[in-house]
Amino acid sequence: MEQWDDFAKDRYDSNRGRDRFRPFTPEAPPGVREFYRLNHTHQTRAFVERKKRQYLARGQRNMGIWESLEYLNSLVDDSDPSSEGPAPSRLSKILCAPASCRLLLIVTAVTLFAQPPLNPADRLARAREILVERDIRLPDYTCVQTLDRRYLNPKHKHGPAPACGQGLSSGPSNLVLQATDRLRLDLKVSQGVEIGSWAGSQFDSRSIFDLVGGGPYGTGMLGALISDTFVRGGATYRYIGEETNNGTRVYAYSYQVPAIASHYQVRSGSGWTPVAFSGSFWLDSESLELKRLTSQSRALPPESGACESATTVDYQKLAAGNGAYLLPQQSSTEIEMQDGTETRMTAVYSGCRQYRGEATIRFDEAPTDGGAIAAAAPPAPLPAGLEIAIALTEPIDTDTAAAGDMVKARIRKAVRDRRSKAVLVPEGAMVQARIVQMQHWLIDPPRFVISIALEKLEEGGAWRALYAKAESRATVDVADVDRGTLVAEPGSTIMVVPPKGQPPQLGAFLFPTERSHYRVPAGYASDWTTIEPTSPGKN
Repeated sequence: MEQWDDFAKDRYDSNRGRDRFRPFTPEAPPGVREFYRLNHTHQTRAFVERKKRQYLARGQRNMGIWESLEYLNSLVDDSDPSSEGPAPSRLSKILCAPASCRLLLIVTAVTLFAQPPLNPADRLARAREILVERDIRLPDYTCVQTLDRRYLNPKHKHGPAPACGQGLSSGPSNLVLQATDRLRLDLKVSQGVEIGSWAGSQFDSRSIFDLVGGGPYGTGMLGALISDTFVRGGATYRYIGEETNNGTRVYAYSYQVPAIASHYQVRSGSGWTPVAFSGSFWLDSESLELKRLTSQSRALPPESGACESATTVDYQKLAAGNGAYLLPQQSSTEIEMQDGTETRMTAVYSGCRQYRGEATIRFDEAPTDGGAIAAAAPPAPLPAGLEIAIALTEPIDTDTAAAGDMVKARIRKAVRDRRSKAVLVPEGAMVQARIVQMQHWLIDPPRFVISIALEKLEEGGAWRALYAKAESRATVDVADVDRGTLVAEPGSTIMVVPPKGQPPQLGAFLFPTERSHYRVPAGYASDWTTIEPTSPGKN
């Protein structure tokens, strides 16, 4: 022990006052400040009890003696600002102490690490603690969701529809692909609630279901599904066994969530009905982190028009804010309808980041006493009834474009006041538009439908809101459009009805073709008429 005393005297100054022992000043290392910030934020009694169950179970990992010593040699006390070096320098001195000290370390290492493996219930408890902690620490965040939907119809339209419960298990041989579409959205999770907007736009008061218009859509992959299955209580579990998934050893479980504990709701009529669901999940055998989660809900409310739905979500650990959190990587959903049709959706999540709010400038208040000066108000929208001719400045490729994407155009000819003929918008001014529908029909007849809404008009470096409705075009023969090329001829389109749930200030263009890929070229022209300003979601 004499060597330990010498080490302690050498490492610590015995004359240092208490005010210098743990100096938590602005000069303290960032890691120390963050450590104590997290402690002061989250360390309640319940948090400590969870950590005791987590780390005193003595089943974190299995190690040999020297492997455990090397692991101890890598530990650093992040909470100690008076420690200028990592633990290795201290532990190396201890390892050089007398044999009694070395023996003590070996016995300690064996006690800590050479424990029997966790049983299935303990593994599940540990995994749930990880997910509960995720719920507590996960900041408000957004992800970009790219959603591809495929609509399938029965091959044989005549005769009764198959009974509910047969569609999802009967395989693709009884169905034929009718249409596809693609959406790109920003999804925000705040306090466990998901809201959405078109990619790159501000969040507003519209429901995400109203935003996407027609077609099925589901939320919950970013948080609610995990919360119902693991966090909120009410679920029951069964251990399936150990499996191998893509070369990784995983533990498989099944679960059930009753309707009374479910936040999985289905729109039926004018309201929403909570439904029971069940499924399976897989935990990484080493970290016990969630890798995949499936859910299935049968016997959906008859008023919904649906029979059953099935969802699979793959998770990965991604950076968000100041930490790394478990977030969805991709998901797939199948929905069977009572008429025998199915919708299959595949979503990919990218660009996940912490959401820090949006700056807002108000023009209806005087400057504050602090002397702040309000920004100049943006130009007022153009009056209704003006003719606007635009041309795309970039192509739209149906292989990659999605509803939610921005497109750019320019004014083809000057916009003039109807009475004075004064130029209100010069030729060449830039227009910012957004795709709100990207749909491909494979039958009756084959065609692409692309709906666009004009959003902004640039004048002298400033942007003003633009409200306009596309003018109708003459119907053309399909043969005039599809001439064996992947590029549409400018002007060779006809108008179709705007998508369900979308406002009138848009143009829905139809491009008949039997090809699976289409490219609307830069320079494609369309004519519009300005309308009175409308609020988001107002029809």
